[in-house]
Order: sequence, then C-alpha cells, then structure tokens
Amino acid sequence: MKILIVENDTNKSTQVEFFLQYEIKISPNNIDTRRSFQSGLEAILVNSYDLLILDMSIPTFDISEIDDGGETLDRGGEIILQEMEREGIKTKALILTQYEEFDEISLEEIDNSLREEFSDFYLGCIYYNTSQVNWQNELKNIISNLK
Repeated sequence: MKILIVENDTNKSTQVEFFLQYEIKISPNNIDTRRSFQSGLEAILVNSYDLLILDMSIPTFDISEIDDGGETLDRGGEIILQEMEREGIKTKALILTQYEEFDEISLEEIDNSLREEFSDFYLGCIYYNTSQVNWQNELKNIISNLK
C-alpha cells in the first residue's frame, strides 16, 4: 500500500508516519510526505497512491528559509479534494485534522458535506488529538477496510 501524507506540522506527520510503519506495518518506502497544498497536489497528479491522508489547514507552498509558505489555506485539504475531482483522480482520501471546526462550521458538518460531494473517493474525516488514541483506531479501521 502506497500512502501520501499532506501535512505541514512535522510533529503530527511524524506521529502518523510512526503509526503507519509500526502499527499498520507500512514500509517507510511506501509513505510519502508533502508539506503544502502545492507540493501535495503535485505529488497526487504525478504519482499513484492507494491512500491520501490530508490535513485540512495547510500552507500554499512549502515553507523554507527563503519562503514563508504563502497564505495558509484553512480548508486546503478540501481544495485538494476539489482538484482531484476536477482531474478525475479517484484515489481514496481522508482528512486528518486537529481542529474541531472551521469558520464556525463543525467538523461533522464538513465531513457530511465532503462525503456527499466526493462520494467516489472520500473516506471521512478523523479528528487528531495527540493525547488520545481515537485517531489511530479510526485510521486503522479505514486502512483495514482498504486492504
């Protein structure tokens, strides 16, 4: 199974990668990580993946010593799903976010809307909290259903 993680928070992406490697037994060679909307979308358009794990809030570009990443896209993960739909990419995807609402819209409402809009490939939204293991259980269930 080949997985792409689009996540700018290195602590969160490290935790997700660790979980995938040691709990799900995914080889590190089969896990790619991108840090922004632009690099994530580029990877999706160029490579083939079995699963995309998208953060909802991501910078437009990779942050570097010479670039601040541009504007933060509060619902960047959702925009990636829209681009996938436009390009006809049906790779299974989910949102993994540490925010419970965006623009005063609950994560549950957003999840329901995304399930309806992208029913061909969207698997759901998982709330990520470092002090809880619920996200791990939910992610494990989704991945086991894909195998």
